[in-house]
Amino acid sequence: MCNYYLNRKIVQSFFAMGLVLGCSTAFAQTKNVNTIDTAKTADTTSKIYLLNKTQKKSNLLQATSTVYTNQLITTPAPSFLQALPGKLSGLYTRQRSGIQDNDSPTGVIDFKIRGQAPLILIDGVPRDFTSIEPESIQSITILKDALSTVMFGQNSSGNIIQVITQRPKVTPFTLSFTAQHGVQSQLDKSKTVSAADYAILYNEALNNDNLPPVYTAADIMAYKTGADPIGHPDTDFKSLFFKKNASLDRYNININSGNETARFYVALDYQNEGGFLNTANLNTYSTNAGVERYIVRSNVNIDLSKNLNVGLNIFGRIQNANGPGASNNTAYQSIYNTPNNAYNVFNADGSLSGSTTYNNNIYGYLNNSGYTKSTDRDLAIDIELTQKLNFVIPGLWAKANISYNNTVAQTVNRTKSFAVFSLNPGGTTASYNQIGTNGSQSNSIGFDARRTYTYGKFSLGYDKSFGDHNLSLLVLGDNQSTTVDLLLPAKYTNLAGNATYNFKEKYFAEAALSYGGFNRFSPGNRFGLFYAAGLGWNLAKEDFLKDVSWINTIKPRINYGRTGNANVGYYVYDQYYASGGTSSVYYFGQSPTGARGYSEQSLANPNATWEKANKLNVGLDLAMFANRLSITSEYFNDFYFDLMQTRGNSTSLIGQNYPTENVGKNRFTGFENSVSWNGKIKSVGYFITANATLLQSKVIYQDEIFRPLDYQKRTGLPVGQIFGYQAIGFFQSQADINASPVVDGYTPVPGDIKYKDLNGDGIIDQFDATALGTQKPLIYYGLTAGFNVKGFDMSFTFQGVANRNIADGLYYEFQNGGQAYEANLNRWTPSNANNANYPRLSVGSNSNNQRTSSFWLQSVDYLRLQNVDLGYTLPNQWVSKLKLRNIRVFANGFNLYSFDKLNYSDPEAFNSVFPIRRTFNFGVNIKL
Repeated sequence: MCNYYLNRKIVQSFFAMGLVLGCSTAFAQTKNVNTIDTAKTADTTSKIYLLNKTQKKSNLLQATSTVYTNQLITTPAPSFLQALPGKLSGLYTRQRSGIQDNDSPTGVIDFKIRGQAPLILIDGVPRDFTSIEPESIQSITILKDALSTVMFGQNSSGNIIQVITQRPKVTPFTLSFTAQHGVQSQLDKSKTVSAADYAILYNEALNNDNLPPVYTAADIMAYKTGADPIGHPDTDFKSLFFKKNASLDRYNININSGNETARFYVALDYQNEGGFLNTANLNTYSTNAGVERYIVRSNVNIDLSKNLNVGLNIFGRIQNANGPGASNNTAYQSIYNTPNNAYNVFNADGSLSGSTTYNNNIYGYLNNSGYTKSTDRDLAIDIELTQKLNFVIPGLWAKANISYNNTVAQTVNRTKSFAVFSLNPGGTTASYNQIGTNGSQSNSIGFDARRTYTYGKFSLGYDKSFGDHNLSLLVLGDNQSTTVDLLLPAKYTNLAGNATYNFKEKYFAEAALSYGGFNRFSPGNRFGLFYAAGLGWNLAKEDFLKDVSWINTIKPRINYGRTGNANVGYYVYDQYYASGGTSSVYYFGQSPTGARGYSEQSLANPNATWEKANKLNVGLDLAMFANRLSITSEYFNDFYFDLMQTRGNSTSLIGQNYPTENVGKNRFTGFENSVSWNGKIKSVGYFITANATLLQSKVIYQDEIFRPLDYQKRTGLPVGQIFGYQAIGFFQSQADINASPVVDGYTPVPGDIKYKDLNGDGIIDQFDATALGTQKPLIYYGLTAGFNVKGFDMSFTFQGVANRNIADGLYYEFQNGGQAYEANLNRWTPSNANNANYPRLSVGSNSNNQRTSSFWLQSVDYLRLQNVDLGYTLPNQWVSKLKLRNIRVFANGFNLYSFDKLNYSDPEAFNSVFPIRRTFNFGVNIKL
């Protein structure tokens, strides 16, 4: 692929008119559109760290996409993964939660490359923390095909996100200081009903369930008028206990300096993210849900001699997350799920209100339950030695890498109990019943996780040009050992090699091979062979096109390979037995002599082996008009087999769980396309870039349970296909019910959802479930554009998804503690039978209405204005008077607006109690 740099913004991807074309392009945010010199260094960084060799991007035969520092710092997000949506062709993302204190890569955002969960490498080493300050990230590259990942052996099938931190370089002393202040708000669309409506709906649901009402007409009137706020409250808990905004402050200092002998990059970063809980500040400690993060990074590179170089990278991070003693999750759940008429916050005497049903007052949760504080501590150290061996063979070099990573996560709980008081009805004076106890304290500390990673690699390379022939060779061996909590280490061992050749940068060939093993497989069955090869041809360098000046690159390329994935449990090849405790003591004979019994655990699978994938990638790179237009397209066909799945014919009759086995087969195919254009009109530099990916998946084989009807079979359908019942309206009357198929295990009444009898047997049962929703390819896309003129610069990013469904009843009535929502108001009643869009109400779970069906099917397609960044760089004549190099003031926003069809939930975080956040951010960057 080709990669060019103008305007400091990544220019990538477009999917238009079915063209199989594309090229990723980045722009430097400068006052003109001239290519910056440092781009070539960034171009090759990922290859340096992955394979210890350097290739020009235009010479690569691999499918990769890259963003750089200046595309990341425009997004005020705690995790670098949240800055990627819409900017990398082939990367699918979903913001699944707005939780603040979770640094797990999958805790906040789902991310996949060509349908697979990728491995994250930071400076070439697997690591699992993502809250790295963006200024210290030089580039993020996604590796999408077999040729780019195969050297990772049994970690190569899922594709890779490769993060490269800033490399020390030869430069005068430079210091950059950035101060930012942001204001966040929660994107919450859920709408609850008033206390009066809740009482009406609840009485109606009780009546539908043949139960007596609990609210009288006088109760409902009191809720409506507000005449009795203590006995008949109408409390909007969300507006009362959620702040509208929370702060986000971040300060960063980074220093870069060096000469031909020694170079260093040092960064310090502090971030303070405020919480949305509206606490009363009654205590000497905070009970709000805030997060503080401290980061220090030092990357040093020293030439000990002309041929020997040593590099040392040190990264340290402390992250503290705070919350009430009841926990952030409990607080959020209570705020969202407590109905408005549950209680007034305070009684007339100032005590906390409550009842036997709602015996935990939210105010008490937030202020009187103590506090929790979780702390994550990360330390990462990389040491690298590089020795040039030109004195042995010109072009030969050797490199040794050692890395150590340690993460400790712990939580301190200092909790206490509190009582609530319910008003006794009647009487001339108010009296209260106490529920619970006050002041009972509990102190504990728990280790949530401890992870230790050690990684070692030795590589030997050879880079040489022989006239028009350019050759690069690499062999390496590496070992990764991972220890999680008290488990025995998981060890990956890998031997790999790579050969790259080109003739006149016109004809290209590359091959890679790895022999990788994993110690969780049975002895003698731990190592596998993985391979890939590719060819390419740059037609633009042929004689018949050499005089066509407006064509810079036309390079078709193809590669194919086999990759692996060690998806296996904890030593599953051994059969384990566990004691049943004191209840499993068995006695023999007449004397009370006993022997402890042991029970067999899940069945072992001594034949378990790695999952495999055969991957084909066909690409085309185009660059034209002095590289102002760049286009790249990829077609991929990835066949995954030997996937670990449980057989469908397993039975519980043997009394044990069946193991997963290597039986599944899936195929993922698709197109990735990107297009970019950059130019200049007088003093205005501008760029526009777009990307789109079309992904189709298919289950080739899975060992299904016996399904006699073709429309119920999973094989042949997309991976993860939704299955359920086809809803055909509501039962309108008893006569309608009598004339309809019988619902197995349920007696319907008017207002229940009516389903289609697909097999025509007169019964609605499991044989009527079928595939629901679209089977069209998933499409995800992004567009980034910007301009700069006379010190002003602006950029924005749109990002979206099409052909995605969910089939969840997100707002069933009276669930999770009893809440009801505006969506429940237009329920079926005899008087609203023709206009209803919600079934009749029930107090408890309803096995007919709440089953997965097309009634609950929702499109979660969306187009989101993901990011806008606006800045102004002060004129040099002003800045130089202050003895500074540069001052830029800026404002940016994140998650600004979404165009979607959901009116009660965000299309990404539809199943999370923590809404995703919108951020408006302001800051200044000063460079010395």
